[in-house]
Amino acid sequence: MKRWNVGALVLVGTLAGCAPPESEALLLGEPEAALDSQSQALSYPNGSSRTVVSRRVVYKDASGAYQPAPGFEQFRAGGASDSTLHAIRIAQVEAPSVREAIVFMTAGQKISSSGHSSGVTGQSSHWDASCDGVSCPNVLLDGRSLAMKLDALGWFPPGRTHLSVVNDNNFDHLFDSDTKQRIVNGFVHWLQAQVRPETRSIYLAGSSRGGCLVMRIAQALRANTALDGITVYVSSLDGVCRNSQGELGTFDTKINNPVRPWGTFYGAWAAPLPAQFPRRERLHLYQVVGGQEVAPATGIRAFSGYAGTTPPSTGTNLDWGWYKQTWVKWQHKEIGNPYTDPSASEQPLAISETIDAQLTWLDGLL
Repeated sequence: MKRWNVGALVLVGTLAGCAPPESEALLLGEPEAALDSQSQALSYPNGSSRTVVSRRVVYKDASGAYQPAPGFEQFRAGGASDSTLHAIRIAQVEAPSVREAIVFMTAGQKISSSGHSSGVTGQSSHWDASCDGVSCPNVLLDGRSLAMKLDALGWFPPGRTHLSVVNDNNFDHLFDSDTKQRIVNGFVHWLQAQVRPETRSIYLAGSSRGGCLVMRIAQALRANTALDGITVYVSSLDGVCRNSQGELGTFDTKINNPVRPWGTFYGAWAAPLPAQFPRRERLHLYQVVGGQEVAPATGIRAFSGYAGTTPPSTGTNLDWGWYKQTWVKWQHKEIGNPYTDPSASEQPLAISETIDAQLTWLDGLL
């Protein structure tokens, strides 16, 4: 499936440090990776920037009434209100009729009146400046992004891969559990409608709340036995699920970040992921986690997988075959967009441990 000139790849070192393995995980057959033995990340070239149209899945017509956008009718079937769906905007970058693979990438939560920049989708902080009640024309996707790098690599068949970018998923952390489930249902219905008889791979990627969304979508896809012949890959970058609602099984026990900067309290809410994903055939998940509190004194932070009856007090890198997790020192916004938020001197390492780490992981599986 892949076609790549290996001579153009550069090895870049990742995390250093060490921490003792937790015995419970080992007893369950879920191996942990020592922090100083983490695999190295490759450096991948940038893709080309692209300008796309991001459409609302439900739009307002001339009279102000809500209407389902053509091609997005499945979202209403999920049960979310039209006002909730109106905020969701998706760019179908490539939508061929033959679809051997489906690639779906989403930014994190839009938390202010301005847009949200993302190293996953490639959108700028003001991507939504041109939005109206129907669409957002002229949204620029940065060639350095995960979406555009992967598109340029051609690992999923060019001309036979459906590629969509979610600029705003409206998967609000503060929504009640029922509203969130209805939003997840809408995305799942829509993605399943993109599947064709020839589809063999689905790749989902997201940061922050987008990371939680793609994990929850993966739960639903893997639970659908009709999709058993399709391999599901998921990249999460500091994915944030709400612990007070038990999202993705998270609860109020913090696993400390073993490489957190001095004087910080970075850590992630414990998530018993083996119980969340009982069907793991053709399933591959990877979470890059920092665990900085997203906003002070809110308790909003990323999740950390663990196996066993009791979460460890301090995390280690995990590699369970179907689930991988690596800890990084970066702030939440730096993980979400390593091209704009870290200092210039630290950007290469941040990119290596986030965007390129995800590509290296995917590279080894395809």
